[in-house]
Amino acid sequence: MNLKSSLTQVSALVLTLTCGSVFADGNRYNLERFYHSEISAAEAFQLMQHRGGPGVPHGHHRGVKPVLVDVRSMEEYAAGHPDSSYNIPYPRVCSGCDAQTPEVFYWEVYKAVRGNTDREIFTLCRTGSRSVSGGNILANPSEYGIDGPAFTQVRNIWEGFVGQYKYAYEGGTVMLDTNGEPFALDLNNNGVMDDDSADVFQERNDANPDKDGWRNFQKLPWTTEIQRRFAYMGDTAQYQELTLTPVD
Repeated sequence: MNLKSSLTQVSALVLTLTCGSVFADGNRYNLERFYHSEISAAEAFQLMQHRGGPGVPHGHHRGVKPVLVDVRSMEEYAAGHPDSSYNIPYPRVCSGCDAQTPEVFYWEVYKAVRGNTDREIFTLCRTGSRSVSGGNILANPSEYGIDGPAFTQVRNIWEGFVGQYKYAYEGGTVMLDTNGEPFALDLNNNGVMDDDSADVFQERNDANPDKDGWRNFQKLPWTTEIQRRFAYMGDTAQYQELTLTPVD
């Protein structure tokens, strides 16, 4: 067994054991956080499957299914998203469109949960950055000039939908390879670091088994089907206007 294979297995075990605890006070980009906490993609999926469950502090209602808010653009959402996730884009509605304001985003989520600001909400983006911004808006609307109540149970999905490469650590420091670059882990154990590729639309390079997101290394269920009730409610017609080329 080579070094990368061993490190991959160790990394996967550590990820399973520590997500939600070690990372609870921050996010993978070390951005300012107003929302409740981080959550792994795997735990978010399990809670959605079982309509909630134990382990979430006050405000969690057992038996009430959490709401997953996918803040990625319509193009990204159309190329693949978790089933039953709401596409409420932030900060942009679609490529080339004017930036969406925090206030528009806040009130779209508010409508989606029918004003229940204690509803458990998971925010999701490609790699776990834009979803931090979305979560912060919901949890601290006054910071953005929004006259609305704060959402109390917002959790950001750490890895995102596509994810990033994972790296090997030694003594708390990222290991470097012979070229001085971070030592990336071969998560799918095929002996090479896979590149991003397209498997839904030619314009979307979202497939990469070595990235740690919802659809890749996590291998959680996802779909390309767009249901009107979960589409961006501000302009659902835009989904039909996307110019994307299916992969044969």
